[in-house]
Amino acid sequence: MEIRLNQEMLDALKQAKHIPNDVQKDIDAARPEPGVSPARYRLHLSDDEAMELSELLQWHVRTDPATGQASVETAAYADLIRLIMETQL
Repeated sequence: MEIRLNQEMLDALKQAKHIPNDVQKDIDAARPEPGVSPARYRLHLSDDEAMELSELLQWHVRTDPATGQASVETAAYADLIRLIMETQL
């Protein structure tokens, strides 16, 4: 599976805690797509790694009680979960 990330999503992944080594290697290997501005990064994951990452990120998402939406600090994680789910369909 290939997921295209923006810089904010990649930075959030690099800040996430408890990422398994196999998934961390994939994150570290994400490279920018040539000629695309703003920069987009290709993240290659197996289906199992994508599910693993999605489940882990769900623990990181916090919602704003007033809006029910992901907090500003965790919105990138919620966006990543959504991208993984859309890519799996």
